[in-house]
Amino acid sequence: MNTYIAKTFLGLENVLEKELHQLGIATTKKLSRAVSFEADTAQLYQANLHLRTALRILHPVAVDTARNQKQLYDLAHAINWLRWFNVDQTFSIQARVFKSSEFNNSTFVALKVKDAICDQFRRLRGSRPSVDKVNPDIQIDVHIFQDKCTISIDSSGASLHRRGYRDSGHRAPMNEVLAAGMVLLSGWDINTPLIDPFCGSGTILTEAALYAYNIAPNIQREHFGFSHWKNFDKKLFEKIWLEAKAGQRDYDGKIIGSDISKKIIMHARQQVAQAGVDESIRLSAKSFDERSVPEGPGTVLTNPPYGDRLNFFDVEEMYKAFGDKLKSDYSGYNAWIISSVEKFNRFIGLSPSKKIQLFNGGLDCRLMKFEMYRGSKRTDKKTATS
Repeated sequence: MNTYIAKTFLGLENVLEKELHQLGIATTKKLSRAVSFEADTAQLYQANLHLRTALRILHPVAVDTARNQKQLYDLAHAINWLRWFNVDQTFSIQARVFKSSEFNNSTFVALKVKDAICDQFRRLRGSRPSVDKVNPDIQIDVHIFQDKCTISIDSSGASLHRRGYRDSGHRAPMNEVLAAGMVLLSGWDINTPLIDPFCGSGTILTEAALYAYNIAPNIQREHFGFSHWKNFDKKLFEKIWLEAKAGQRDYDGKIIGSDISKKIIMHARQQVAQAGVDESIRLSAKSFDERSVPEGPGTVLTNPPYGDRLNFFDVEEMYKAFGDKLKSDYSGYNAWIISSVEKFNRFIGLSPSKKIQLFNGGLDCRLMKFEMYRGSKRTDKKTATS
């Protein structure tokens, strides 16, 4: 059993911890934007393959005080790097520094750790591995907070939000991990409809479908960081990968998306097809007020547009119209809406029953739940007690 740290976005720590428990990982601890956990090798492989709300999984290999350059160098040099990779492999270092009196330059920290690694290889093997900042075999993470330094090896490699279904040349407004986190936070029952009336490129819909089919989010990935470790157990990973494929389930529910832009809907169709979930998602080019709604119960999960995409409504008018649509057509639904717009719930004319702070890119947002009752909440309560 080793200690690992799964990184995530602020607000998704509880969901990530629940996902770890569902994998059979019992020992966990919530941190800020992360969850630490104890796992064996098989569980590490499973976590990288299955976790929907993890950005990457780090394996700390050294934690100690680093109050000056020498202590930093000595800490990095004391790690047995030959246990992890060979001289003919490449590596890169990402360093981050917070509230340190000694270190104020993350590039300098990365260079000192690189020197320690290269010096160890020269001493023991006579040559040093090369640095590759674009596509390294081994990624090393250095985190300094005040005088505490943690050096980790990244087991994921490329960020786990890169599922393989999104065109890298298309800039989407929402990260896949955030979209998956919203699906899980909503508590959506896959036997009921899920609707995104501002679906854009379809990331929320795609992540919902992957969840509904129980498709491991990184089943399409060719390589993980641990694939390049010297102790990589290829047969064990192949077994876990085949188990993940066998664990997929049938799904014939309703996942519905629309957007006013025909061009964006065309791109959304390409994305959901690339993810292999196009048979379960209905897409159409129409505005939210034209959207027909299946009878509830169901879930609305959406990220309404703002800025350049509001070419026929200003923000206040668009949210007011959307709120009117929810009240008139979505009886029995729970509407989960993420927005960075101030006074959002006043514009939409509804009172949220729940608010969760999340970040969409650099925007401080709130994911809000609105319960769309048949009649009124007060009427429902009277009926229930009569």
